[in-house]
Amino acid sequence: MRTRTALVAALCLIVVEQLLGTVVGSLNRTLVEMPAWRHLGVQAWAAFSRSADLGNGTILYPLAGIGGLALILAAAIVFRLGPRRPWSVAIPLYGAALLAICVMLTTTQAAPIMLSLHRIGDDPGALRQAFEGFYRWDSIRAVIGMLETFAEIWALVALSSLALERKTPSPEHERILQP
Repeated sequence: MRTRTALVAALCLIVVEQLLGTVVGSLNRTLVEMPAWRHLGVQAWAAFSRSADLGNGTILYPLAGIGGLALILAAAIVFRLGPRRPWSVAIPLYGAALLAICVMLTTTQAAPIMLSLHRIGDDPGALRQAFEGFYRWDSIRAVIGMLETFAEIWALVALSSLALERKTPSPEHERILQP
């Protein structure tokens, strides 16, 4: 197998693995965990969430969310400031940045509901309302987050194809965004 063919095949396999992981990772809470919590009851969900999401999650989730947003915005800015800005990279990269902002906006709706679990105690009606509200916003956030990751993978593939291209680029890659 030629080196270039092997590199492209390896890239394709990694991309497919990342796409599969993205679907499972992004939709895990929405399609697996929350239906299980609905079955177990809102008191069990609240107890778990207070221990997990409001425990170690209070450090990990903001770090990943804010850090991820900052990194994709930084990547978009670095790309924009670069001398070569092909559409094949610009579209998915700027799309990923926009979707990351949308994830953060949905988080501003989901997070206060989660944080309210300390305040509302064990009132079944309040817990049911918190569960349903969090489930709704977290599901929206999960779908947008999955789309964001798809766009990021698309941008990585486009950037990789630029790095793998021969010294004479194809006409498609020569379409550059004007400043």
